[in-house]
Amino acid sequence: MSTQTSKLGHTSYTVALVGGTGSLGKEVANVFLTSYKPFFSRIIVPARDTTTVVAKVLTDKGAELVPINPVEPLGSFSKAFEGVDVVINLIGDNLNSYDFKDAIGEAAIKSGAKVYFPSEFGADHRLNDFPGWDDPLWIWKGQHARKYRQLGAGKTKVIALATGIFLEFFVSPIGPTVGFGTDKILTTAGLPDAKTAVTSMADIARALAELTLLSLNPETASSVPDDVRIAGSNASWQQVINIVQKVRDELNMEPRGEITVQGTDLAAFREKVRKEHLDKSQPHPFGHLKVLIAEGKLDFSSKNDNELVNPGESIWKWKTAEDLVRERGGKWMTVEEVVSGR
Repeated sequence: MSTQTSKLGHTSYTVALVGGTGSLGKEVANVFLTSYKPFFSRIIVPARDTTTVVAKVLTDKGAELVPINPVEPLGSFSKAFEGVDVVINLIGDNLNSYDFKDAIGEAAIKSGAKVYFPSEFGADHRLNDFPGWDDPLWIWKGQHARKYRQLGAGKTKVIALATGIFLEFFVSPIGPTVGFGTDKILTTAGLPDAKTAVTSMADIARALAELTLLSLNPETASSVPDDVRIAGSNASWQQVINIVQKVRDELNMEPRGEITVQGTDLAAFREKVRKEHLDKSQPHPFGHLKVLIAEGKLDFSSKNDNELVNPGESIWKWKTAEDLVRERGGKWMTVEEVVSGR
């Protein structure tokens, strides 16, 4: 358990996990409901549908599922957040979710929550250099954080957590994030050995729990910055392919060596992404992410807050790409399989 928790005595808090039934949300909820349950008297999960299988699982573990009216979210969230100490926004990225997420932020501040985590958990978009063609979701996220930091100044700490790419998705290159050509060739922007921060969803959950406890403890609250970066590890596509092939060799598993990685000219790829974006805004910044990886802006090796949330890995051991490949027995999983839990 946390090295910080001994300072908290018997204090117990209330946390609201908005989107706690989603892909990341259910991992976060599970960690709060198990490892960190002694520190939270109430774990509230506001959801638009409280009848799903995941919702029932969380209820059985002790979560309080609270229905949210998507037509009038501000009133629903304001009621759900009464007496809440921390609000964690785990709603996924969606171009149609701006007003819904703003309602979460506004209700968190007005309800008197001490800490609010906006929906981030990805790239550190403060480093973006896409003049006139930045991803609209990243632009909005920056505006959202600034808006609610100003609204909650002196009352609510707003913490934006950048985690790089979800490890489970990065080690699932059969999907929209990368995609294969017909010859099973993985093509990257720039060099294939460019590293990116990759963090498992369970590790993100633990980091959120630790940051929550640090922020609520008067003795440690000042140590938590407004913008936090963590990285379970930093890996490249080339490293992941090498790991998969190594594990398959060890297991005498076929096929072997069926995937190769090749780089492409970064300047040409960047220009292609720019033109595509200006022609028609894309639903997800996959191209932008590839550019950021190639430019080294998603490599958190030299600057991260790992020691703040998990000093010397004394609280838990970060999961690496090799850990996950071995856990999966050297098999690829598609992003769809990861999301569905198959």
